[in-house]
Amino acid sequence: MADRVTAQERMLNLVLALQHTRFGLTKRQILSEVSGYSDDLASGVSMSALERRFERDKAALRALGIDVVAADDVWTPGDNQLTRYHIDEQAYALPEDLELSGADLGLLTAAALLLSRLDAPEGRRVAERARALGAPQDAAADRDAASDAAQERSAELVVGGLLDLMVYEPNLRPLQSAVLEGRIVRFDYHTQDHQRTTRRTLLPLAVVLVDGRWHVHGVDLDRLPKRAERLDAPELRRTFLLQRIRGVVRPLEESELQSGRVRDAQTIAAERSREEWAESVVADLERLRQEQSARLQVRPGSEAAVRLGDRLHAVGDAATPETTFDVLTTDYDLLADEITGYGDEVTVISPESLRTRVEAKLRRLLADHTGEGER
Repeated sequence: MADRVTAQERMLNLVLALQHTRFGLTKRQILSEVSGYSDDLASGVSMSALERRFERDKAALRALGIDVVAADDVWTPGDNQLTRYHIDEQAYALPEDLELSGADLGLLTAAALLLSRLDAPEGRRVAERARALGAPQDAAADRDAASDAAQERSAELVVGGLLDLMVYEPNLRPLQSAVLEGRIVRFDYHTQDHQRTTRRTLLPLAVVLVDGRWHVHGVDLDRLPKRAERLDAPELRRTFLLQRIRGVVRPLEESELQSGRVRDAQTIAAERSREEWAESVVADLERLRQEQSARLQVRPGSEAAVRLGDRLHAVGDAATPETTFDVLTTDYDLLADEITGYGDEVTVISPESLRTRVEAKLRRLLADHTGEGER
């Protein structure tokens, strides 16, 4: 049996559907298309019972200050079966001058991450909410096969966009807990070329999201000096990319470590608050991102052009078949991975080190799939 949609979820679905309709939805369209009504209609609940439910929901939303606007059909005024309902999206739009900081975007992405880890029933409910955004844009037209396909595609795009935002990292929560508890952890870490791993021992100071990727910044106990007067050296702290951690992060007991190193790491950690450490590492990574750029040629209208999107900054005259762009990055190797996935849609102009990385990755792909190329 399908999981029953709660009243709160049903009203959320209703709000989303009524906000994203051009000409409004009739009551019959709402009851047959919006999750929370359509599920029960399909299972045999009578139309009259669902109409009463809709009237209650409409009253509840209005009581919350959300005005559900009802407009009579111009040809048959007074016929409530043809009355169209919508919510004036402009009345609830965010201010035009609203700007989200990197921290704000990080919180939104973290929220999306949590949604992606919900159990299966909740996951289905999230998908239903996303599909509500795919409500008909022209409710006056009869839905035929073409419009059905368009709506399904719209829902897929919304869900796909949501999934693109969700960055799942299995070690995120353990590292965040280690920051809060002041616990030292150990993990195996891939080098940039992915050819070898090193074992790291870290007292995490901050876990941050920059450029769409999770990073952990902390005191690298393996680099701590023997003399305490050098504890202010910045190289004693390192930033690691979570997606390069191999396996599971393991918390350590202090008894497993040299007491002197533990004290030194704790001394460094006490120099700033958790919030200050986070702000510092975000600033460092953003500075690195501004210093590292790549020049690319991207085929217009390609998947690469869409996915790279506003990360691309046009360079010079774009009159050639392939447009030239600059893109900023915190990590050339990760950018090389991304570019490799676009095949011939992207050509690296500079730097040479990035061209070399992409070429090596493409040769490995060729060797893996055809037995040719250099291994």
